[in-house]
Amino acid sequence: MNEPSAINFDYNLIKIMNEVIVSGNISKAAENLSLTPSAISLSINKLRRHLGEDLFYRTATGLKPTATALDIHDSFVNAITIIEDVLQSTKTEGPSCPILRVMCPDVLEDYYFNRMYKNDSGKAVKVEFSSTNNVKSDEMVKSLLHANIDVVISHHALQHEKITSVKMDSMDNYVILCGANSLLSNQKELALLHYYALPHAVYNDGVYNDFTSLLGTSLTIDAPYAGLVKVIYRSSSINGIISALERSDMLTVLPRMLADYFIRERNCKLKCFDLPKEISIKHSPVYMHYLSNSSKRRYVHMVLSQLKAVEPV
Repeated sequence: MNEPSAINFDYNLIKIMNEVIVSGNISKAAENLSLTPSAISLSINKLRRHLGEDLFYRTATGLKPTATALDIHDSFVNAITIIEDVLQSTKTEGPSCPILRVMCPDVLEDYYFNRMYKNDSGKAVKVEFSSTNNVKSDEMVKSLLHANIDVVISHHALQHEKITSVKMDSMDNYVILCGANSLLSNQKELALLHYYALPHAVYNDGVYNDFTSLLGTSLTIDAPYAGLVKVIYRSSSINGIISALERSDMLTVLPRMLADYFIRERNCKLKCFDLPKEISIKHSPVYMHYLSNSSKRRYVHMVLSQLKAVEPV
């Protein structure tokens, strides 16, 4: 490899190469950087000549980065992450604190992180949240690869060779929730008839749009006539769903661990029932995803261990 001159080197070439790696092809990279494909190609060729090594090779599925390109990409992502953290820390008052940018549905933020921060040990890392509402899997992957986000927590696994996915929990026991003053609240147990008789409020994070999809899992009904469910309220805000239940005769289906949390710790005016025997729901895993070579791996592992240590309600 030729020795590059750091003084005269144009580091924008690294940024452009990185975008091609993340985007998967020159056209998408050009669109994301507001450049023309020819400008992208010229930049890649200029960097290749400067380094004296090939950066991409063509396959049946498109351009693939060489080992040299991947090494540069990894270093670039780590460097940008460190720079952004330094810039961010200058804006905060008081002692510096590592910042972890987490993307997750609001229900998981509410359940896991609110409880984690009740302990002093959970305050060693500052967490900044963004919502996964209407964010598809490929966009989550891109956010991690670009280092725009440090951690994604979701109910479905993200598939990418540079991303580590760890199963941190599983929601495998679902219940029906209604308001404490609902028409259902005086029942000792619920039958399938009740499930169909009253209107539903449905929590939806924007990723799963089908009514039968609940937090990454699916609901099935074993009955000769499945009936019709009347959904009159749908929201990506879990607090909106809980508030609607407290003020109406609607019902919803949630994991028992979430139901217990809102009833016992948030003191919400709700009543919980076992599912009718005809209704079955598969377990819903909870995954934490992060860039395998992230410079913040230590903090990611710290938060992961704290979240796993949070006692069930």
